[in-house]
Amino acid sequence: MTEKLTRKNFWIIAANSTASFVLAYLLVFYLNQFSYILTGGMYDFPVTIDYATYFFHIEPWQWTHDSVILIFSAGYIVTMFLGLLSLLAFFQLVADAMPVKIFFFWVSIHAFTYVFVGLMLGNLLTEGIGHVFNWMYLADTAKMIISLLGFFGLLMTALFAPRMIALSANSYFERFNEKNAPFVITAQVLVPFLIGSVLVYVYFVPKNLFHEKYGWIVLTAMMIIFFIRARLMDDLMFEEDDTRNIRLMKGLIIFLAVFYAGSRILLANGITFG
Repeated sequence: MTEKLTRKNFWIIAANSTASFVLAYLLVFYLNQFSYILTGGMYDFPVTIDYATYFFHIEPWQWTHDSVILIFSAGYIVTMFLGLLSLLAFFQLVADAMPVKIFFFWVSIHAFTYVFVGLMLGNLLTEGIGHVFNWMYLADTAKMIISLLGFFGLLMTALFAPRMIALSANSYFERFNEKNAPFVITAQVLVPFLIGSVLVYVYFVPKNLFHEKYGWIVLTAMMIIFFIRARLMDDLMFEEDDTRNIRLMKGLIIFLAVFYAGSRILLANGITFG
């Protein structure tokens, strides 16, 4: 096993996970953008989306209680569903030596973070789920309960994530123990989080929204909990698999590069629907 703990293998694993991190984030973001197009169309509301924002071309008086609730909650519902599906996909693949399951790990992390941050900070957000809470005229007790649900959802995600990373180590190694744990965690999580965060920030410059700023603060806090929790992980032994080797996921990396540059250029000036 120690012969696999090389600098080359480290950066191959890190590249796979970083590409998955960024692609998963963009998937969650554009899923929400698509939800605005779809639900806005149900009310014949013209909407413009670009690489970072959305804008409804209607007068303030055209908003109704039903339209606000549906349009600004649909994205969170669909994102939560995506997170659950990704979690299911991860555990369906967990026994196989397939590095692609790290993509499903990051999709579930980004999806749950997006939803639970919205719930926890819903009363502060100036868009998205914040509109729903404003139009529901909730009592302070109800708002506090929703915020607590968001907080505990984030906490459970952070506490459960290290187990998923330990299980994902079978994509490259026959076991997960104290010898390779720092190698795996740094390559699979720490480096992708740092580099991926920079790539996502660059993608959205100069438009970085309120929700995204707070989302990164919360995600950073979750990573701190993750690393504290990861130090307590038990050793794991995986089944032998002849297909197990450390290889670059070229298809995923190429797709990310094309989508990253293509979507940023195509949506630079926005596209109007409806």
